[in-house]
Amino acid sequence: MIRVLFVDDEVNVLHAMGRSLHHMRKEWSMEFVASGVAALEALAARPADVIVSDMRMPGMDGWQLLAEVKLRHPQTVRLILSGHADPVSIMRSVGTAHQYLAKPCESAELKAAIARTEMLRRHLNNATLALLVGHVGTLPSVPRAFQEILDCLQRPEASVADAAAIIGRDVAMTANVMKLVNSAFFGAPQPVRTVDRAVAYLGLETLCALVLGHSIFKSDLTSAAQKQKLEQLLTHSLDTAITARVIARQQGLSVAESEHAYLAGMLHDVGRVVITMHPALSAAGPRDSAFEGVMDNERHHAEIGAYLLGLWAFPSPIVEATAFHHRPSEMPQQGLTLTRLVHFADRMSHERHPGGSDQVEGELEPELLERLGLADRWPVWRQTLDELESPGSLP
Repeated sequence: MIRVLFVDDEVNVLHAMGRSLHHMRKEWSMEFVASGVAALEALAARPADVIVSDMRMPGMDGWQLLAEVKLRHPQTVRLILSGHADPVSIMRSVGTAHQYLAKPCESAELKAAIARTEMLRRHLNNATLALLVGHVGTLPSVPRAFQEILDCLQRPEASVADAAAIIGRDVAMTANVMKLVNSAFFGAPQPVRTVDRAVAYLGLETLCALVLGHSIFKSDLTSAAQKQKLEQLLTHSLDTAITARVIARQQGLSVAESEHAYLAGMLHDVGRVVITMHPALSAAGPRDSAFEGVMDNERHHAEIGAYLLGLWAFPSPIVEATAFHHRPSEMPQQGLTLTRLVHFADRMSHERHPGGSDQVEGELEPELLERLGLADRWPVWRQTLDELESPGSLP
């Protein structure tokens, strides 16, 4: 049974929430407390799977509470449920909350958010990996990319297109911005699926506040080995994203579907970024017996990435493509799905750039191209990419 802790300083709100969720008591063990201090005491007595906290509370506010929960109980999924969407509070909580839900929140929406975390935890089925992901606040950008966006935003003539071009080439920036812009607090009328739209929706003023005031993209990695690994991941992820877009276009998919393929390709190895962040798992760090086997387990990389993106409420096709891009046939779907497309793009990237990364370079899933009637398309895709490639960059 999943345990959920609700925190709100308004007792009436807690009572109303308890009434609306009463029918879930056979599936959830729920506790309702009226302060951050009481929440930490409740967690110390009995850890929770999910905490749902209001933002503005006297004494310890939601941001401070979730920061403490992240530190003391990183395996607990952290949700903000608040009617106060002032930009400062939102930006303070960027690195502490997994999801942001806005009041008034229908009970069905809240139930769906909590049920999604339960499903993700079942799929991951590894408490050690859940703990690892729980430590993640924001993902670290490549230092070079961070300096580029910093320089861009400090130029008076900088444009949204300039900023989007930089962000769209970095795994961490892409994930962080897409998570934020699709949160309830920004109230996008429909899901945002491209970095261009995300940056345009946020606007340069908000982006400047995030980057200059809250260092959302800044990397905390200190070792040369970690930075080198992150650079390798960036190179492969960007190439996979471009390859996925080219394949999608070659197969006649729409512009929107092609851009969705680019996003999925960019994020497919985000689990490796999480691994790189952990000192005990980096090449330069000390070994931690609790995480032995994670570095060399291809399935773990994919599961970690999918779990993180799922907690951040990314669309299911993106989460599935991240989880199954090494074994796409485990998803019982027909045709050229996003998962299969990313699988092809990932494999082709490794084939075209062997030795460019120390990542495990698996093979194409046997006979998958033949089953889809695409065996003759592989050399066409590759030739198109070879023709498009120019020294130092791809379009």
